[in-house]
This record gives sequence, structure tokens and C-alpha cells, in this order.
Amino acid sequence: IIVPTAAGGGNDVIARTIGEKMADSMRQGVVVENKVGASSIIANEFVARAAPDGHTLLFNGPLIVQTAALMSKLSYDPLTDFIPITEVIRTPLWLAVNASKVPARNLAAYVALAKANPADYPYASIGAGSSHHLYGYHFNTVNGLSLTHVPYKGGAPAVLALLSGEVASVFLDYVSLKPHVESGKLRLLASTGTKRSPLTPDVPTLAESGFAGFESYGWGALFAPAKTPMGVVAQLHDEINKALRHPDVVAKFQGFGFEIGGTPQAQFATQYRADYERWTTLIRKADVKLE
Repeated sequence: IIVPTAAGGGNDVIARTIGEKMADSMRQGVVVENKVGASSIIANEFVARAAPDGHTLLFNGPLIVQTAALMSKLSYDPLTDFIPITEVIRTPLWLAVNASKVPARNLAAYVALAKANPADYPYASIGAGSSHHLYGYHFNTVNGLSLTHVPYKGGAPAVLALLSGEVASVFLDYVSLKPHVESGKLRLLASTGTKRSPLTPDVPTLAESGFAGFESYGWGALFAPAKTPMGVVAQLHDEINKALRHPDVVAKFQGFGFEIGGTPQAQFATQYRADYERWTTLIRKADVKLE
């Protein structure tokens, strides 16, 4: 399993957890190899060129489709050079605000405040072109706002900026936000996705609050090279699902704030293509480039 991020990080832990269970079930070794850099392009290229025999897989998130719009030229096509097998985990993002800086307790009130004083409500992200940035851009667009985007190098500095009042809001994962929500320093206004998260049942989705275009989830999924026989893909899908049903895997992933994946292959492939279209459209509208 090729992972585009460093050993010890979130994606690496997820891949190693699922790989260990697959190894036990299949009675063969599963090695996780980290190929870091270039917004996951190095890892993606390696797997795209690998033999299509089911022995080399890629673990990646939405960045695999986002880079197609962020980069002017790639040596592979994310739609034709990979077979999406299934997502291992998925998670929405939450729109959080600084509780002392932002008095609003719902989206309508927040939009009204931001429209009245846009300079007071900059929003953070974990980097230009990230899902977090693009959701913020889309939030600006659908509400006719002109809030300033402030990119940070990761979730931790973005949270610190929000806590200090340097920014007013951020779209971020629940694990990063949870301790500060519980302390009362941050407030959750909404989440992305199609339904409320079981982690925050009292927090509405943007969709149910009347804001369209926020239905996508973040996910971590496994991919095989194109031309891998579909019988092999089906076997891998079964093994991934088997691993995801282990109680210790469920407990671990849910403890991280993730929902368990395992969507049927054809359904996930459809979702993958829809995410490609959604993110490509947003990136082009935002005019973001990484080169």
C-alpha cells in the first residue's frame, strides 16, 4: 500500500491499521510504503505505473482528484489510470467559529455579521487548494461574501489562529476541533455532508440549513492501477470490508472521529467521479494553482 504522506501521520496510521487486518485475513504480508511529496503526485505516479495485478495499491484522499485541476500537467489521469476500490474512512468537515469573536449561533446570523463587517471575519484553511479552502471559497460565493482567505500549513496552526482570534472561522475535522469546542472556546455552526454526523447530532449540515454544494465528504480510499482484473478488485474490496468490520478497527477509527467506509465498488466509483467534477469546478472558479 503506497501512502503519499509521512510515516506516523493520519493517513499512514489508517493504511497500516487496515493493512494489518488484510494481512491476517489473506495470510500474506502487506507492506505500507511512504512516498511523500508533490501534493501526493509522486505516490500517484508510482501506482499508476505499477503492474495491474492487485499487489500494489494506493491510499489517498480527495487530493488525488484535486491535483488534476491544481496542476497544469500530470503524467497520469485520475479518472482513467486508477480503479477506485472503496473508501476506508470518510468524514465531513465542520464550520467552526471563535466563540468570543463571533456571537452568531447559527449560519444565518453568521452570514449577516460577515456581510456587515467582512474585514472582521477572515477564514483559515490548511493550505491553498485544500478542501478546507475550497469550502470557504464556496461559502463566500453562495452568500455573496468577500471574506479573506488565510492559508496555514496544516490543521494545528489553523486552529491556533482561530483560537487567538487571528481568523474568525475555519472548515476543519472534528478531532482537531473537539477539545476547544468542549472548552467553549470554539463553536460549531454546521457540517458538510448529506446528513448530521453521529459525533455532533445537534449540529446541522449546511445542506439542511439551505446551503447547496457542501455535500462532499473527506475520505481515505484504496485504489488499484487501471486494468487490474475486476475479479481481483472484487476480492480486494471483500478483504477491505472484512478488515473494516473488526471491532478494534471500528473503535479506533471512530475514536479518530471517522465514519467507517466500505461502500460497494461501483457506487464508490460513481462518487469518486462526482467528487472529481465538484472539486475541479470549484478549483477553476477559485483560480487556484500550485505551480
